[in-house]
Amino acid sequence: MCGAVPAGEGVMDHVLTTLSGLKGVKKAFYLEEPVRSQLAETEKDQSTSGPIAVHNEAVLECLRRRHVAVIVKDRTFRPPPCPTVVLIDDAGKVIGKELIRDEQVQPAPGQRLLHLGKDFVIFYDGSRSTHARFVLPPVPFKEVECMEGVERVVSSSPSTMGDLLVRKSAGLDDDPKLATVLIGFDLSG
Repeated sequence: MCGAVPAGEGVMDHVLTTLSGLKGVKKAFYLEEPVRSQLAETEKDQSTSGPIAVHNEAVLECLRRRHVAVIVKDRTFRPPPCPTVVLIDDAGKVIGKELIRDEQVQPAPGQRLLHLGKDFVIFYDGSRSTHARFVLPPVPFKEVECMEGVERVVSSSPSTMGDLLVRKSAGLDDDPKLATVLIGFDLSG
């Protein structure tokens, strides 16, 4: 999977072959223009909808890469290596985060934990933040990071509207049992 690109296969083909072979991946393809531009606009618009701002920094970071691969995955795909959603207060402090793989957290002194479902926790110390925002940070993608010929690899999940846009552009149905992940990268050398 990692290391040298097999003879007769270019780096771009190797990335798609590798992604297609991962457990839980139903489809892998490259995101092309004008969908990339439409997705950037969709994600910017999502940042101001609803009572709490959502900044999908990860998608915008992926779109800054020369190439963006897309996988459509089911629940059997591996969990992310780090939180894909954090809650940031107006001072830039993390006041909540997604819990990964049944992660357990302990409150700091003077702090309480408020669980939102089974996979998100807010760290509450009695102070109030009037401008908290959800941030979706870029996430590593080890299966591509370790490949020869690629650099600056980052992955992300688009918003619901972004997901729908990407799937429609590829002629795929909007199946709620599936999710989309973008993997942005540049070629090295």
